[in-house]
Amino acid sequence: MRGKARGFLVTLAVAVFLGASANGAGLVSLFDGKSLDGWVAVATDHFVVRNGVIANDGGTGWLRGARLYKDFELHAEYRVVRPGSDSGLFFRASAESTPRPPNWPVRGYQLQVIDGEGQLMLFGHGTPVKFDRKGDALKAVMKGPGEWQTLVLKVVGRRAEVSLNGTLITVSNEISLSEGHIGLQGKNGQFEWRALSIKELPPH
Repeated sequence: MRGKARGFLVTLAVAVFLGASANGAGLVSLFDGKSLDGWVAVATDHFVVRNGVIANDGGTGWLRGARLYKDFELHAEYRVVRPGSDSGLFFRASAESTPRPPNWPVRGYQLQVIDGEGQLMLFGHGTPVKFDRKGDALKAVMKGPGEWQTLVLKVVGRRAEVSLNGTLITVSNEISLSEGHIGLQGKNGQFEWRALSIKELPPH
């Protein structure tokens, strides 16, 4: 019996391990911690790799992911380096950017990432968008400058969901553009990004 019990526990442990691996298997890293391979700097030289993170030292333009994505779940960690800093994440964005500063995507969506009141609002570039945001929940989970925070952006069809530090904050059902690029916005202040990964999702 002891041998059978031991064998059962080993089998159970292997099954748990394989299940955990399968759950995370769909996530693909977008940042190797050493370089900006897989990213394209658009009208900016203010994104650099420093101490294993992507650092943005202000300035306009954006850092565009090379691939197009339709439905996905994006995971990222960020921190504000300088209080009051303002930036964002672009998604379903065009490769084409405005010819004049700030040189952001001509079309696409922006999730605002800011050390301030506009945190996790959604904006449309060349396309309208509406959203709902849970202000009280945001205040309860939002951390201050210097602290790492976790963002999860899930986009399926016309729906976008944004979670901060494990809490759902922003929702939109009016995402009309069907595909585009992921990008980090250059704007004001200083940010650091790490643990960027993405999981492609089947159409809804």
